[in-house]
Amino acid sequence: MRITTEFGCQGEANNDPDNQKAARAFIMEPDMRPNKLPRLTFRTRLLLITILPLLAVSALSWLVISFQADRLIQAELATVEKRILAARQAEIRNYISLAQTSIRHLYDAEPAGQEAAQAEVMQILHDMTFGDDGYFFVYDNDGNSLVHPRLPELVGENWWDLQDPNGDYVIRNLIKAAQDGGGFHRYIWNKPTTGQAAEKLGYADYLPKWGWMFGTGLYLDDIENEITILRAQTEENVNQTAIILFALTFIAVLMVSAMLFAIRLSEERFADSKLKDLTRRIVNVQEEERKRVSTELHDGISQLLVGARYSLDLAHAQAPADPPAHPVSRDGAEEMREATASTSPRALIAKSMRVLENAISEVRRISKDLRPSVLDDLGLAAAIQNLCNDFADQTRLQVAVTATPVGPSLPDGAKTALYRVLQESLTNIAKHAEASRVSVALKRQDGILIMRIRDNGKGLPSKLRNSGSGSTASASADTGLGIRNMMERVESYGGRLAIGPADFEGVTCGTEIYITMPLDLTREDIRTDTNLQPTTPPIREAA
Repeated sequence: MRITTEFGCQGEANNDPDNQKAARAFIMEPDMRPNKLPRLTFRTRLLLITILPLLAVSALSWLVISFQADRLIQAELATVEKRILAARQAEIRNYISLAQTSIRHLYDAEPAGQEAAQAEVMQILHDMTFGDDGYFFVYDNDGNSLVHPRLPELVGENWWDLQDPNGDYVIRNLIKAAQDGGGFHRYIWNKPTTGQAAEKLGYADYLPKWGWMFGTGLYLDDIENEITILRAQTEENVNQTAIILFALTFIAVLMVSAMLFAIRLSEERFADSKLKDLTRRIVNVQEEERKRVSTELHDGISQLLVGARYSLDLAHAQAPADPPAHPVSRDGAEEMREATASTSPRALIAKSMRVLENAISEVRRISKDLRPSVLDDLGLAAAIQNLCNDFADQTRLQVAVTATPVGPSLPDGAKTALYRVLQESLTNIAKHAEASRVSVALKRQDGILIMRIRDNGKGLPSKLRNSGSGSTASASADTGLGIRNMMERVESYGGRLAIGPADFEGVTCGTEIYITMPLDLTREDIRTDTNLQPTTPPIREAA
């Protein structure tokens, strides 16, 4: 079976699901196709290559520090706990030793009998307290409470089966530890000062002759508080270390970003400088080529045409005169005679002279457009005056010109740049401005040459109104090519160009091009008079 696709091609039907899926993807609408991920710029890739390893090392360092700090905290807390516990055990042994010394003579001698000795021993142990929660307790072998100064309600009761919240048989284990020669036992017991259950470290000693277990202990909740405080302090130190590490990482990232930005800015400035130098060289080469072609046209082709014009003029003078006119005859002989006269040598020479004269004018115009000789011979001010005169004659607009001679304080290249900017501006005014008045001013002021070009036309389009900010770097992408070329010409000689609305007699309208360019005053005597002095009278209103 053969099928025809929407592309008009025929082929074998393919029931392969993968091929059908691929075909559907191929004929998918363009806006339905998955968007490709944008490619990263070189700057972004450079930032990622530089910063990501730094962030990775910082994160890895933090993990290592956190792990090691946790191990250190656990080891330190265990050491502190052992040290405090050993101190408490020594303290408890001292209390037991003191109690043994206090009752040893009664237990060994029983001077008034066993019962009297036991009663006196119980009283001594009942009265021996220390601190807020330190006391001695006494139990017999069956778990009956004999002495308990803090909880007297326990005395006389059997607590053999008493268990703490952890399921530990407290009294049994204390009696066993005592019978084994005395020892420590940890359990949960009610703390008298707080009324809350707390962990306690007890020590039990045995009086085998009477079958008694007596002992004392210290509560360990203060140890837990100390360990909790120590843990919090250590964790705070670790957190401060992490904050410092993150701060250093952030500072390092900022420094790397700043360095990359500085490098990129330096490269951009270097590239911009090289581009400006290249632009200046290209413009200079272009101007030199224009000057050469203009000179060739003026001194070569124009002179040849002028010579040919003189030769034709001489031939025209020496050519025989045309036959005199005769009355018109009925048979049309006169019409034929006039046709013959129009093709006579004298008439043909006159016609050739007119054509040659037009050719000479056109060559001179082209030569002047390529490179005005007045710019090289008389200077910038005279060239501006001459250009504005020609512009007024061609467009029939009112053009007012005031120009101060520049002298040698401005390089020839800068003069050419200003002339070309004015030429481009006048061309734009003629083509787009729909203006009736134009003003051109050139003056020196405080070591700066200022040229201002104004018209009262309709102004720039909206997308170009904010484009002329004085720098090609700040000009928008929508800036016209002509405006950018003018900016580049001016900037290549250290000047600035700004474009904005013009002001004619207090009315804001049209466009103003404001150009400033530094002067090299070391090449001439500084003149203090910077008022506008026209080189020639302003152009009168065109008829």
